[in-house]
Amino acid sequence: MPNPKPLIQCTTPKLIWREQGTPASQHYDDIYFSSEGAISETETVFLKACGLPERWKEFDLFTICELGFGSGANFLTTMKMWQKTKPKQGRLHYLSVEKHPLEKSQLQKILVSLPELKKFTEELIKIWPGPVKGFHRLHFGDVTLTLIHDDASDALDEMDACVDAWFLDGFSPSKNPEMWSDEIIKKIYHLSAAGARLGTFTAAGSVKKSLEKAGFKVNKKKGFGRKRHRIEATLAGKRLKKEIKLRPTIIGAGIAGASLTLAFKRRGIIPHIIHDKDFIAASHNKIALVKPRLDLQDRPESRFFLGSYIYALNLYKNYSPTKGIVQIPKSNDEITRFKKLCSQSPLPKNHLKYDSLENKLILGESLVISPKLIIHDWLKNIDLGEEIIEESNIKFLAAGFGLKNMPEVKNISLRFSRGQITSAKANLNSALSYGGYAIPAGEQVIVGATHNRLDEHHPFIPRKSDDIENINNLKKFTGIAATVTGEESRSSVRVTSKNTLPIISMLNKDTWLFTGLGSRGFTFAPLLAEAIVSKILKEPMPIGKSVWAKFNYSSAD
Repeated sequence: MPNPKPLIQCTTPKLIWREQGTPASQHYDDIYFSSEGAISETETVFLKACGLPERWKEFDLFTICELGFGSGANFLTTMKMWQKTKPKQGRLHYLSVEKHPLEKSQLQKILVSLPELKKFTEELIKIWPGPVKGFHRLHFGDVTLTLIHDDASDALDEMDACVDAWFLDGFSPSKNPEMWSDEIIKKIYHLSAAGARLGTFTAAGSVKKSLEKAGFKVNKKKGFGRKRHRIEATLAGKRLKKEIKLRPTIIGAGIAGASLTLAFKRRGIIPHIIHDKDFIAASHNKIALVKPRLDLQDRPESRFFLGSYIYALNLYKNYSPTKGIVQIPKSNDEITRFKKLCSQSPLPKNHLKYDSLENKLILGESLVISPKLIIHDWLKNIDLGEEIIEESNIKFLAAGFGLKNMPEVKNISLRFSRGQITSAKANLNSALSYGGYAIPAGEQVIVGATHNRLDEHHPFIPRKSDDIENINNLKKFTGIAATVTGEESRSSVRVTSKNTLPIISMLNKDTWLFTGLGSRGFTFAPLLAEAIVSKILKEPMPIGKSVWAKFNYSSAD
């Protein structure tokens, strides 16, 4: 077995600036867009070549995939045209692969030269994930951008999509041959919908030959700017319209159920929610932390941990959260691990920094949030009932502790643990994490949370012994003394799988299971819910095939 690779960020490009301020890659010695005009180039070489905007007017859902995101000029120009010409209730998916994504500062500098796209540029820069490896899903109303920061071959292997139009915009085939190989073109073919069209700036004979060999009909066209020729290509056939009518019922009104609701509402689908008030959702605490699960190794789930964290941060930024969490190491081994994580730098420095003087890990972008506010907002104007309505044709089991007695999951190994939080008085100004956590909340500090197996006692009744355990752990790992206030503590039950990974599974043709989020529901649930809904509606997936397989319960044991 090969040694695991460390999880690091993608290598960012070194930029040089040519005549008329055109940006170029120093490594590939090639420009990001034509000096004759980035917008005109996109309109001619890609949009017009792929029959757009006329073709997307025929469908409610249209999918474009680009190899070589670069400066984002193609995406931004496409989004501008979409806003002018989109069909009623239409939705656009735009996937883009980039091996060397730009830093946010580089992106800003390049896009200043495209003032016609300023409105869309500002939106992109605001939620730009930086050079973090893996899949990143970004929402712009009815346009969804899925960035895949990876080598093109690996990205195409991980992609689950059916593509209507291809923009091949990697650096020149003579300078970046790997992106234009027979292998890459064959993968493009297998990901294409019937009748798919393709546009590219190059007319290289090797590219033409690869496309024809794969099954595309290729035409040479007049080139743009200084290029004499370019290629357009088409697949035979016509994509059939497939309408999926969903009337979903979601069992559970915690963060899993709320995230599914948000994903459905984004697509104009309003689910029915069943919520048993006898069960206290673990995600209904007064306050919660959103921070990354960090892994030293580059594995599919490790990339998901980062992607889901960045996705969650973008969703929660409008809820006026408090930013910044301090992680206190519990042992010398953890100090060593934290330092190694920071040296590998899987996230940009503003997310992850080690303070060697005070021996603490600073999670600069992590959030303190109000769970009730977020869940209430996502479930706004949704009916909460007690029974599945007759019109429902698909249901989702996202009930946490409520799963314990559901016959549909009797053969799935789930672990239920009880967690209690304590309201305390302590001298604390910022959120701390140390295995447990302590979070300032007005005049109180919320301290938590215990991890105990269920016993014969009622799991939702707070216990004084657990309050003492929380206070003692705070003192043990941080040195901070605290006293329990007279306010009532809160107890709930979290659900995990054997391997601590989330579980997403289709139990039968009309029942899905979504659970196993443990104590990271607010980080994992939004992107996983987006993945589940995308899968059901046959939309491009926001996570890789390997991640989906990892979280399927049949392969999770």
